[in-house]
Amino acid sequence: MTKNGPARVDAVIIAGAHNEGKLKDTSPAKWEALIEVGGKPLVQYSIDFLLAAKSIARIVMVGPKPELAGLLAGTDIEVIPPTGDMLDNVLVGCRRLAELPGGKPGLVMVTPADLPLVTPGIVDGLVKVCLERGGDLFYPVASRETMESKFPGTKRTYGTLREGTFTGGNLFLVDAAVLERVAPQARSLIEGRKDSLKMARALGFSFVLRLLLGRLSVAALERHIQKTFGCVGRAIFVPWPEIGIDIDKPEDVELVEAYLAKRGP
Repeated sequence: MTKNGPARVDAVIIAGAHNEGKLKDTSPAKWEALIEVGGKPLVQYSIDFLLAAKSIARIVMVGPKPELAGLLAGTDIEVIPPTGDMLDNVLVGCRRLAELPGGKPGLVMVTPADLPLVTPGIVDGLVKVCLERGGDLFYPVASRETMESKFPGTKRTYGTLREGTFTGGNLFLVDAAVLERVAPQARSLIEGRKDSLKMARALGFSFVLRLLLGRLSVAALERHIQKTFGCVGRAIFVPWPEIGIDIDKPEDVELVEAYLAKRGP
């Protein structure tokens, strides 16, 4: 608890991706964050659910300031320009939070600009669970059953652990100071994510083999994170399939617009 109520965390919205990927033929928007889905720019959804969440304090957005300024009128959200890849942008967002009134951030929720189905209740629920468990890095995961119960047939990237088959959520929480410390190691993993040999060298061949074969438990995964990075990482099993639905291909736009039309305002 804080002096003014429930404990809260800060947030960084990552909105600096150019519209040059699979979505470029769906919209003339220069930035992916400004592609319209369900009648409004994608990033507006992230703005709305963070502003409405009771668990979120300060918010910084990393993206094109001139284009985003109009969406933020009347809010305290500050926009700073993107500086590189996603890790760079998360870091500059956290550094800017440290410069704002309120002091250095502790846990920071990082969200991309393409999560149109997340609600303030989901944000508050995730923050509550993470604060109760304690740790430095929290990554939500939803089971295949959870995803398909609400979005049958949706194509997501799944991984198998001993506990089941899961997809990663698109929100995560990280301690800003810990992220600064482990940034070089995190960057090497990100750069090697498409090269299995580099990944194996970074994480250990035995670990990667067990992961690929689905023989790794969540507890073993968390222990390996602590051993490799010197921080406490938590996999958070969540009941909210909405955090697994992002927009990175035309089929995602169709899925979300159909769901929004059915759900209504």
